[in-house]
Amino acid sequence: MSSRYLVYQVGCIECGVSSYPIKTCTTLKDAQAVARAHPSTWETEGGEGYVTVIDLQKCKTVGDHRGND
Repeated sequence: MSSRYLVYQVGCIECGVSSYPIKTCTTLKDAQAVARAHPSTWETEGGEGYVTVIDLQKCKTVGDHRGND
């Protein structure tokens, strides 16, 4: 089975926080767990940012670590 969900950190250009893929997962449940476990961008890079989950088959955001999943 191929990976369907991308866990991605969305950073902030003004704050200097980076954007990057964290992990691909085969289930939404696994992707949400990875997103929740990822440290805050305030802790790691000292600025604004968040983690989102993207359904790669639908090219659609399906939730994020700000409590919207």
